[in-house]
Amino acid sequence: MFKYRKDIIFRFNVLLVCVFVLWGVIIIAKATITATLERQYWLDVAETAVVYNKPIEPRRGDILSDNGELMVSDLVKYKLYINFDNLGEYKFNDKKREKTRLEKDSIWSADLGRLCEGLSEILPTWTSAEFEAHLKRGLNDFKANRKGRFGKKKYPLCPDHQLYVSYAQYRKISKLPILCEKATISGFWKEEFKYRKKFFGSLANSTLGDYNAHGKSKKTGKVIADKHGLDEKYDSVLSGTPGLMHTEKSKEIIDIPVTHGMDIQTTLNVEMLDICEKALRDGLTEFGSRAGWVILMEVKTGDIKAIVNLSLDESGTQYVETFRQNKNNGTPNHALADLREPGSIFKPIALAVGLEDGRIKATDSVKSYKQMMMHGKTITDAVTPKSEYQNITQIIQNSSNTGMAQIINGAYKNDPRSFTDKLKEFGMRENYNLLQCEATPYYRTPDSKAWSAPDLQAMSRGYATAQTALNIITFYNTIANNGTRMAPRLVKAIKREGSVIEEFPPRVLNEQMLKPYTIETLKKALTAVVNEKGATGAKARSNKVSIAGKTGTAEKTENIDGRSYNLLSFCGFFPVENPEYTCLVQNIRSYGGGGGTSAVIFKNIAENIMAKRERRELAMAKDTINNPMPTAKRGNVTAIAYLLDELDIETSNGNISSDLENPSWGKMVSDSSGIGYQVHEINDNIVPNVIGMGAKDAIYLMRKAGLRPSISGHGRVIAQSVTAGHKATFGTQVKITLQP
Repeated sequence: MFKYRKDIIFRFNVLLVCVFVLWGVIIIAKATITATLERQYWLDVAETAVVYNKPIEPRRGDILSDNGELMVSDLVKYKLYINFDNLGEYKFNDKKREKTRLEKDSIWSADLGRLCEGLSEILPTWTSAEFEAHLKRGLNDFKANRKGRFGKKKYPLCPDHQLYVSYAQYRKISKLPILCEKATISGFWKEEFKYRKKFFGSLANSTLGDYNAHGKSKKTGKVIADKHGLDEKYDSVLSGTPGLMHTEKSKEIIDIPVTHGMDIQTTLNVEMLDICEKALRDGLTEFGSRAGWVILMEVKTGDIKAIVNLSLDESGTQYVETFRQNKNNGTPNHALADLREPGSIFKPIALAVGLEDGRIKATDSVKSYKQMMMHGKTITDAVTPKSEYQNITQIIQNSSNTGMAQIINGAYKNDPRSFTDKLKEFGMRENYNLLQCEATPYYRTPDSKAWSAPDLQAMSRGYATAQTALNIITFYNTIANNGTRMAPRLVKAIKREGSVIEEFPPRVLNEQMLKPYTIETLKKALTAVVNEKGATGAKARSNKVSIAGKTGTAEKTENIDGRSYNLLSFCGFFPVENPEYTCLVQNIRSYGGGGGTSAVIFKNIAENIMAKRERRELAMAKDTINNPMPTAKRGNVTAIAYLLDELDIETSNGNISSDLENPSWGKMVSDSSGIGYQVHEINDNIVPNVIGMGAKDAIYLMRKAGLRPSISGHGRVIAQSVTAGHKATFGTQVKITLQP
């Protein structure tokens, strides 16, 4: 019995061993097949099943003008390349690699001509032949195993290897023959560059600023960027929050949604900015100034409608607005960042202190001096006094240094702290924090160790104090606004997709900072500065708009290359009877005064601002003497006749075709007898004459003749590269140039 039992156990063990051996053989065989015959299949599966995290970069928000015009936005541009040696980057076996290479060679050989034709239409700077020669050079270098100028993997698609194309151009190019094929065939790839686009050139450049990202912090992961202006101040609003996604089996799955940056709507007005910049640029050029700046503020709201900052460039040959420093431009946003002794435009502010305190009256007068001594300091007037005594209005009108020193020193010599405390109430030490670069004004007080007796009389005429242009104009705006002090406003709202997220309404800082008596006295004096004969601001006088303001000349405010420069100013408001705008103009020059420079620029700005605001009925523009005749470009006269008929304008149609599908070609002619047409026959075998036509008609006729046109410019055709009248050879490239 036990003998048979041992037999059964033995056979069972043998069977078990055989089963395991068989399993082992199967596993080894399957592994061998997978590693050899099925290797590429599983590599492809692995490739499509890769899971990895990828950040989604947010779009930076836009900066808008006061009426919603796009001033700054994020755009994308591309550099395009061909990787001729791209097959080595794929895990193909020899057979598949050779098959793909043959397919690639076949498509490139067959479709290169069509690709180059398409490229020349999208990028008409180069002809089809030039594109073909360029790409063949790259192909030949690759086939001959030559590195060439650009290498095999990063060969530029266009002859200009520095060319950037727009997103719209990239989309069109990616649909062209060869490039629309899969990456293994085309080798087509792009480098993407985000950049901040300013849609009005350098207008308000130093205020709008810039944002230039150049990497991420390894510690925090945050973007490292050079930031300036509004792009710096509102970075947290504009930047947004990155998202996170991963790919799984070729599908993109968003794990954390991206939050794009919000937009900021400013108070800046593009039209007013343009007026201010042109007036300032013309003035600086005429006067030979080193730099200049303008602030234009709306009286009732405190809205800054324009800030312009112009300085000579590094070469000293032209005026530019920039947020970057150079040897001629130490503080790019002069209007907010420059702290300077303001000179005589500070006199109305000092005078307002005494008028508010009741220590000075409008009827007060002091003795006139051309020169006098006070506290051991010599004080000199630029204008020789015309009378023995001068009142408050005459002191401001003639910008009398001796007069201001006497009247302020007489009122506050025993209590200078009241004077400096009142200046603080007037905002002469306030930082409004409009931009990060804004400076904080300062002046000495009796509590300061450096305070001395001459400081009071110096401050009365705009010295011994450092102020920004923003602080000065805010005070003058208070005078224009009948005593209500408004906070300067540069940003009015934060928006997301057009909807207001947060609004910043006009802000009243002091409902009645100045008494009516003070306002009346100051307005009278500032009006006299411009309108009285021989006054310092006479060059600001205009017969188109009433202006009130004050000139200023602060001597030796800076020293560059051994030369001293003065700050020449004019600050005021217009129209006087109902002020709408306050404006401050300042420029830096080695000689002269504010009345002969900044006052002229101010007048220019005021006249143009008010002219743009004037609106008249359209009927007033109608010529009632000469009957107006419409005009049209050469081209499709059937379409012209149809349009004029729809407008109920009578014409002599003659024998022109009425079929819009088969039109007549020629030109419209008009004289005192009416409107008619000159018709020309079009021969499809002859190169047509398209001079004087619009782009649409010119391209239609060229293509109808079998030619391949490319255009540059806009307006009317002024030149065609193939002369009209020659026999039309099918496929010939014709360059058409247009000008307004």
